[in-house]
Amino acid sequence: MKIFHIISGLGVGGAETLLLNLVSESRIAGETHVVISLSAIDKMADRLRAAGAEVRFLGMRSGVPNPLLLIRLARWIVEARPDVVQTWMYHADIFGGVAVLLARLMFRLSRQRHRFVLVWGIHRTEVPTRKVGRVLNTLARMGAATSNRLPDSVICCANASFRTHVEYGYERTKMRVIHNGFDVRKFVPDATARTALLNELGLPPASILIGIVGRSNPAKDYDNFLRAAAMLHQRVPECHFVMVGKDVDASNKVLARTMNELGLGGVCHLLGARNDLHRIMPAFDMLCLSSRTEGLPTVVGEAMACSVPCVVTDVGDTGQLVGDTGLVVPPRDPVSLSDALEQMATLSLEQRKTLGRLARERIVESFSITVCWQQYRDMYTTLLRAKGVTR
Repeated sequence: MKIFHIISGLGVGGAETLLLNLVSESRIAGETHVVISLSAIDKMADRLRAAGAEVRFLGMRSGVPNPLLLIRLARWIVEARPDVVQTWMYHADIFGGVAVLLARLMFRLSRQRHRFVLVWGIHRTEVPTRKVGRVLNTLARMGAATSNRLPDSVICCANASFRTHVEYGYERTKMRVIHNGFDVRKFVPDATARTALLNELGLPPASILIGIVGRSNPAKDYDNFLRAAAMLHQRVPECHFVMVGKDVDASNKVLARTMNELGLGGVCHLLGARNDLHRIMPAFDMLCLSSRTEGLPTVVGEAMACSVPCVVTDVGDTGQLVGDTGLVVPPRDPVSLSDALEQMATLSLEQRKTLGRLARERIVESFSITVCWQQYRDMYTTLLRAKGVTR
């Protein structure tokens, strides 16, 4: 099976990580992947190539799309002769959808008989309002208006995403949920990681390491996390807060000011963006997710795969992901978040280890990339058979 992916860009994010994991997992079965980035963002490109994908860049810029680039994209589809065109997120759904229409026209004009399917991908819970961004809002409205006839199917990464987009006007009969899958071979428990991170940070062995991973963005609600951390620090002073993500570093003046105002300067450790999360995650005594919105958060699944129990806000399908292996609290509620972190921090080491073991078992059984890819492949096969194509 040849799958032609179209994605907005190849920065480091949840959808991009899922794409990489799917390419890596399906390579074992001999599937072929072509990945087209609409923009020039290329941080994941080398990793995708190493996983066996062909990677190209269309070079779109922000603003009104260049129709010549859409024609080029359509020609790339025709040249590739894929079985599946899989788009990722709103920009790619719409621009990729237009390119597919052009490609099908090119096939007909050249009298080539080639059948393939178009599958859209939705990787956020809330439909973007005009306040969030006019372009995103316009694309979402276009998606809702054309979802009954343009794509063959629409994948949502979470049940919450399914509900909000159906309510917005997306065609219910085209929609299905496939939860993100996590790499349980890369993200594994590591008994040496905690000592290594304590030494790196210069902290005593009795410290309790609470990790949070995510870029500096209002959706991640670092303010919620820091206010909860300040309350917790007064009650459990052994807690240290390890913060990892793009722009989560000493140059972030907003974070620095909030930490100083809350008296957290000595217990917050800002590591910035890291490419060794699989080595850092197992060091945490727990992971915190303080977000206002999510679909199915990658960092929570990866932490659980490392046998790290999680304290999370009840956004998207995060509560379903964690199940009874961690603690779930309302979003935008630092008091409840602080109380849950304290509850986890005051468990015995053995109690936290038990929760961590159950967390990994849950990911392996229900949310591994192997399970996820099989669901994608089964869906592709069903859609192709409906068009008279067998693979």
